[in-house]
Amino acid sequence: ALALVSFVVVTQADDGLTSTSRSVMKMFGEVKYLFERDPLGQKVVDLLKELEEVFQLLRKKLRMALRSHLRGLIAEGE
Repeated sequence: ALALVSFVVVTQADDGLTSTSRSVMKMFGEVKYLFERDPLGQKVVDLLKELEEVFQLLRKKLRMALRSHLRGLIAEGE
């Protein structure tokens, strides 16, 4: 009886993993479709690319300001 119970539990656990992995793969497929083929998803991708460019420019300007400030501090110390 114990072997039958453990077999049923293992079988149900395997079915749960398969069902979960199928639902996760389905979700990934839907997200991939959204960003690759759906017009709204493509607009989102374009906006995210533009946002990335803005952040890169911001990072560059912040590094330049920090570099300038640190050089000023070094010059004061000498």
